[in-house]
Amino acid sequence: MLIAETGGLNAMIVDSTALAEQAVRDIVASAFQSAGQRCSALRMLYVQKDVEPHMLVMLKGALAAMRIGDPWSMTTDIGPVIDAEAQQGIADYCRKLEGEGRLIASLDAPSDGRFVAPHIFRVKGIEELEREIFGPVLHVATFEADEIDKVISAINRTGYGLTFGLHTRIDARVQHVIDRVHAGNIYVNRNQIGAVVGSQPFGGEGLSGTGPKAGGPHYLRRFRKSATRPKTAEPAAEVSLTTLRDHMPDARKGNWSTRPDRIAVLRKHLRGRAGEAIAAAASLEYGQVDLPGPTGEGNALSLGPRGRVLCLGPSEDALLAQVVQALAAGNAVLAVAPRANAILKPLTGKGLPLAALGGHVTPLDLIDLDADLVASTADDTTLRSIRQALAQKSGPIVPLVTEAIYPAAYAHERSVCVDTTAAGGNASLLAAAE
Repeated sequence: MLIAETGGLNAMIVDSTALAEQAVRDIVASAFQSAGQRCSALRMLYVQKDVEPHMLVMLKGALAAMRIGDPWSMTTDIGPVIDAEAQQGIADYCRKLEGEGRLIASLDAPSDGRFVAPHIFRVKGIEELEREIFGPVLHVATFEADEIDKVISAINRTGYGLTFGLHTRIDARVQHVIDRVHAGNIYVNRNQIGAVVGSQPFGGEGLSGTGPKAGGPHYLRRFRKSATRPKTAEPAAEVSLTTLRDHMPDARKGNWSTRPDRIAVLRKHLRGRAGEAIAAAASLEYGQVDLPGPTGEGNALSLGPRGRVLCLGPSEDALLAQVVQALAAGNAVLAVAPRANAILKPLTGKGLPLAALGGHVTPLDLIDLDADLVASTADDTTLRSIRQALAQKSGPIVPLVTEAIYPAAYAHERSVCVDTTAAGGNASLLAAAE
């Protein structure tokens, strides 16, 4: 079992209602603690234009107060980077941006040792970051009050989704952002590093991870493999890549992913069929589940749809179980298997984001098919071909689910941590926002 996390272009948004002192404290910790050598570290800061001048003055002051040196010393804030190669690469990047006139503030680093001075640079937005700079480097951009959705879209377009931070005093904005940001771990009014096992299950989405979260209620299940009997598919015609693309349903159809009655709808249409799969899906809580944590901190875990799921059966029972679990998690589903239309007749044509095609998929076509997860309980030879094809895809890793009953595998886990003690901010703006 592999649980991997692959870094990210982690962002934070600070709006005009945020308490500047708390925001600056958390920005500095998130960007520069451990010399920025955390996969969860803050790389891209968006500050609402109204408060940018004040925020930058405070940020420069906080940076100037930091000390670089021996990490064994209690007075040291920033230690060295991991090796000479990292030191050289980060320093070269900083020189390049400084030469372009983007420098906002920096410190001097000791001449001896593998130290890199912390730097803050101005950029237009996250789209200018071509890669993650794994060191004490922070990029800052501004946004207008009515542009927050554009900022969120830009962050999502990077394809990364490990951590995200938000500083605001408007509860409605918190929910608005949480509902739209594609990140595995979201932190509100606190820093975005140092996830705690059991409180903030850790792991990213998209280019930032394989999906499973470490340290959460679904963690140990990831290491267990159920005994299954692989099935050999019946002879069937090949379904072309063009046909697969044309029939992949729209995940937004009928707002299926946000409906609270998904399992009830499936039960109604199936009339007792796929009972084990429905029961397994019903045992999961897809909404927010509170997790333990210290006083003054709220932690919650939710399960969200992965997006587009390709279910390949190949047996009747396996295909129906796969489709039920994928739909229960809010996904759009394309089912391809011999007799798929007959097997899924109770569910097709009912307004669900589901399409069924009779036949089989050529594994190599998976390389160019836009799917976020594939499910199959086929024989070992077929599964090996599917894995090899998925490994050749560019972009995020696409998981392959080979167990007949495993409803949590069809969902993303998202962790939200809120500092519930945070108070203050711009009172006049808060009043106007109500």
